[in-house]
Amino acid sequence: MDIKVSVIVPSLNVADYIKECMDSIIGQTLQELEIICIDAGSTDGTFEILQKYAERDARIKLIRSDKKSYGYQINLGIRTAKGEYLGIVETDDYIDEKMYQELYQVAVEHDLDFVKAGFDVFVTPEKGERYLLPYSMANVNQVISSDYFTSGELSSDIYIWNGIYKLSFLRAYGICLNETPGAAFQDCGFRYLVDIHLRKGMFLDKSFYRYRRDNGGSSTYHPNCVRYNLEECKYLRRRIEEEQITDRKIHSFVARETVMMALEPYITFRGCCEPDDETKAALDEFREIIKKDREQGLLRQEEMLPKHWIEMRLFTENPEACEAYIAISADARYAPYRKFVKEMSEKEQIVVFCAGKTATYALCLMRMNEVRTIQAFCDNNKEKWGDTLMGYPVLSPEAAVKKYPKAHFLVANRVHNKKIEEQLFMLGVPKTSVSTYTLPLLPMECTNYFMKLYQ
Repeated sequence: MDIKVSVIVPSLNVADYIKECMDSIIGQTLQELEIICIDAGSTDGTFEILQKYAERDARIKLIRSDKKSYGYQINLGIRTAKGEYLGIVETDDYIDEKMYQELYQVAVEHDLDFVKAGFDVFVTPEKGERYLLPYSMANVNQVISSDYFTSGELSSDIYIWNGIYKLSFLRAYGICLNETPGAAFQDCGFRYLVDIHLRKGMFLDKSFYRYRRDNGGSSTYHPNCVRYNLEECKYLRRRIEEEQITDRKIHSFVARETVMMALEPYITFRGCCEPDDETKAALDEFREIIKKDREQGLLRQEEMLPKHWIEMRLFTENPEACEAYIAISADARYAPYRKFVKEMSEKEQIVVFCAGKTATYALCLMRMNEVRTIQAFCDNNKEKWGDTLMGYPVLSPEAAVKKYPKAHFLVANRVHNKKIEEQLFMLGVPKTSVSTYTLPLLPMECTNYFMKLYQ
């Protein structure tokens, strides 16, 4: 059998999730797969579960990694792979059954070095609950090259597992991951190496990958994010030096991304923590790197967004003021979420008005933060009455007001919210018992533990 896609599956102590992950890979409509499972010494039964899968499916290769390094595991998979294209599935996630068939068809049709699609962020606050929030790609269905990234346009492409890569392309340029210990942020260097060498790539306006956000051990929540990003920054620059790349556009691209790598994770970090000495040292090292880039003319105002230019100058020229700015920025970014969750947690009963997209985001945010007083949905669409959404009944507005006279009504509609508020007032609901969900519909923010991490 000619292998069309080699799928690398790195694992370490994910027994709670591994079966759903493996079932989704084995059940792909594209059968010509090679499934390379690389376990880094699991002690919770993960390896034994994988052994049983390997006994049942000859496409599975099970390898023990002698290092607990996500980068090392992926690189081992790249060296082992025999497929035309290569995919990566993290073992607390799962994928749609048509993912590799559709990605492969597009990749072959256009002779692409990579093809990626959007994905769904998902969480499971409690048993029986599952919320999926879409994360879409920009500039879809058009062939792009490295110029798309190096020209200065910001890309939504910040993940490596939502697509496939031509294996010969990766090997031609020696594109691989940094093999630092652990599993945090080690995909950054790989992604940037792909970006700067890309001949032809494409983003699709589809969603296949299901990305878990409620695994407390995920690198998403790691306190050492600044230091890990620094390691990736240095790795990327070392690789560029080794390849003797002199193109100014590429060096400027890396310089601009270095500003992002230094500040964006830190703003997120400052939303819940104070920096320790290691974080401060990493920021100082970032600061020196960025100063040197600017001295070499790699950071120009006309090539950066105004916000990033201002932040870069503040970061390098006035660290104390920058620290204050970042603390304020972090609070401004997350305070509305904290405020909303706190207010909803104090309500004795909650009824969500409207059962659409906005309602899903609002409900997900509340449930992630253990708001347990949600009673029902109500909606003006008669076709929804009698149905359930996420396990909650959908009622008519009249029925909801009658059944829950003391409830707080949360209006989850961006277009008709004022009319809905007036409708509730006409039904006798006090103004103090009505509010509108106005937070941005951002999947990462709405799946965060604001009460646990940011209180």
